Amino acid sequence: MDPEFLRILVRVAIIGGTIGIIGAVAVYFALRSFRTGEFRAGVIVVALLAFVLVCCIILLKFSFVR
Repeated sequence: MDPEFLRILVRVAIIGGTIGIIGAVAVYFALRSFRTGEFRAGVIVVALLAFVLVCCIILLKFSFVR
């Protein structure tokens, strides 16, 4: 893999991770404000983050040329 592509990929992953964390915190507090149960809000946030992480890992696997 090209070193330049790897460097750009790492930057995108860092920026995307930061955006994901900020978004997860925002969603958590938004769902928490409804008082339907903090456990449910936490589960939803974890599920969303897990889905995004799995998608990122799949895309990373496809980016490696064999």
